[in-house]
Amino acid sequence: MAGDPLELTVWFDGDCGLCARVAKWLDGQPKYVPVRCVPAQDAAGAGCPLGTQALLDKVTVTASDGAVYRGTNAWITVLWALRAYRRWSLRFAQPRWRPMAETLFGAIAGVAKMTKK
Repeated sequence: MAGDPLELTVWFDGDCGLCARVAKWLDGQPKYVPVRCVPAQDAAGAGCPLGTQALLDKVTVTASDGAVYRGTNAWITVLWALRAYRRWSLRFAQPRWRPMAETLFGAIAGVAKMTKK
C-alpha cells in the first residue's frame, strides 16, 4: 500500500551451505530497508508469488510493494538495502559497471551451486 515502509524478502536455497551463510550474514547487517531471508523451500507457506523451482533457479528478492528482482538485479537490490553497501549498489546499477556486477554475482551463484547439500 502507498505510504507503507518498503520491506524486502530474499529467497535463498535452504539446501545450500553458502546461501545459508550469506542469509545469516545479511541478517546481521545494518540496513536502510528491512530485509528478511527465507528459504525458497518455504515459499509456498510464506506468501511468495513465485514457485519454489523459479526461486531455486536464480536468487530472487520480492518487495512489499510487489516488485520482483531476480539474478543480478536481486543482488543489487539487497546491496541497496544495506547501509555499508548502498554505494556499491548504485555503482553496479550503472551500465558501465553492470558487466562486472554480472560476472561477480554469476561467480557467487556458481560457487553456491557447488556447495549445495
